[in-house]
Formats: sequence, C-alpha cells, structure tokens
Amino acid sequence: MMISHNAALISALTLALAPEIQPSRLARVSTLVSSALGDGTGNSVATSTSTDRYTRVRSAVAEFGRHEVLSESGAHGNGGGRTPPNELVYGELSLPVLATILDAVGVQEGDVFLDIGSGDGALVLGASLLYAQSNCRDCKNVIKKAVGVEIVPGLVDRSKRHAQTLDGLLDEMATASSEAADGVITELRNHQSEVEFLLGDIHSAGSDERMSSLLADTTLAVCFATTWSAGNAKKNHPEESKQTKGTATQRSPTSGTSLQGRKLPKLSRALSKLGQGARVVIIDGKLNESDGFDWQGDLRITCPDT
Repeated sequence: MMISHNAALISALTLALAPEIQPSRLARVSTLVSSALGDGTGNSVATSTSTDRYTRVRSAVAEFGRHEVLSESGAHGNGGGRTPPNELVYGELSLPVLATILDAVGVQEGDVFLDIGSGDGALVLGASLLYAQSNCRDCKNVIKKAVGVEIVPGLVDRSKRHAQTLDGLLDEMATASSEAADGVITELRNHQSEVEFLLGDIHSAGSDERMSSLLADTTLAVCFATTWSAGNAKKNHPEESKQTKGTATQRSPTSGTSLQGRKLPKLSRALSKLGQGARVVIIDGKLNESDGFDWQGDLRITCPDT
C-alpha cells in the first residue's frame, strides 16, 4: 500500500485530525452497510449472501466489458472505444480495512473522500458513517462528503440503490432506537456525510470537466489499484507476480519486492488534477513523483476478503 499526497502543500497536515475509529462504531457501521448491500446479516433486508452479490457484480462487470461502449455523452471513456477488458477486474476492500487506512492517514475536518472505482458502493457508504458525530466543532461529520466514481453503469445504479436502502434502514432503526434510548443510530442518521455516486472514467480527467472538478474538490482518495494494474502498469517486477492472492501490500522501495514495477503512469497523470495537499492511498500500486506526488509511507494489510 502506498500513502502519498500532492507535496505542494504539506502544511495541510496541520489541520485538526479526527479521533481513531472505535471498534464499536466500526462494527455498527459494518453491519448497517452489509445490510444495505444485502450481504446476509440477519436483517430482513438481507436477501443474499456476499458471495451471491460478488457473483452478480462480477457478472455485470464482465457483461459491460463484452458489450458496453462508452460514449462521449456518458462516461467519457476512451473516445467511444471499448474499455480494455484487463481494466475491468472487480475486487473489494472491507470496511475494517478502510478504517485501518483512514486511521493511518489521518482524517481531517472537512475532508472530501473519493473512492476511485467504487464498485458496489460499500466504502463510500462506510466512509459517510464512520466519522458521523455530534461533537464535530464546525460540521456534522469530519468527512464532509463521500463520493464514488465508477466506470460500469450497472454498478453505479446498484450503489445508488444501496444508498437508498441504507437511508431507509437508518430511518427505521432510528425510530425504533429512540424508544430504547439508543442514540448511536440517531447520531449516524443525523450526521451522515453527503453521499454521491458518479458514472465516469477517472482517466479522462484531462478532458472531462466533471472528472477534473471532482478531483479538484477531493482531499482524500483511495484506489484499490490491484484491479487496475494490468491496464495501467509497466511490466511487473518479477517478484510482484509472487504476491499471494487477496493480499494488498506496499513494501519498502529498497526491498527486493517493491512496487517499483507496479507504477501506474496512466492513473498517476489523471490524479495529478487533485488539489494541493490532497492525500492519496494507492493499494498495490505506485504513483509517479514526477506528477507531483510524494511517497509518504507504506502500510502492510492482509485482506483475505478481497
């Protein structure tokens, strides 16, 4: 995992940091998001297991790769040509992994969170709730807005439905919990970040004003680059091919198994549109310092759920 930020404004790191996410809050948010996605948590809204959901999502991605053509009026992909199949691999991170990442980076008041390649929307929905609190000094949530950008139309539609389901769950549970004096759900409902899901190709930020504006507003971005590496990277370092499936790791540049061979020049150029001081977490990939990024550190996370 690579943690980097646009080095032009390091002083941004002096902003007030959010406290670390408490295990009880993480557990509650994870349950809510799983229920909204239909991952079988015992709630009546859960109608399938996560395995079933992954199967449907991956089928939608494969279908899009076979038949969908990106138009200039739609996702602004590559001038109306088909998206390369090797850029349409689907994978997910869990909310506990996201929480570890956010705590490591340090969430700041007023952050705008962006999940690049947001898939089914789980990380965006989780980010909108993890820092919902009533004691934020000047805001209802440390994360002001949580945004997902995704190139597959079917996944954007699914994400929007999941967001509506989550809203319904929060309303229903807040009403029930008020009678039981459980203020946590009410707090989550009242202080959730604004959520938005966008259809688009982040690679088009140089020519698509929507994507360029999105990046300019973003202060904290996460990208699970394992799903992008085939279409972005130069030839992989020989050692990188030995990585265990399901493990997202960033090693020291001085080690024999560094991610120097997993640089993502195409993505790096697009993300250079991020504003000064923005932080970017790239999982299983590396951006180019020549695009204005400064490698701030690395974090090893094993995530068998991906």
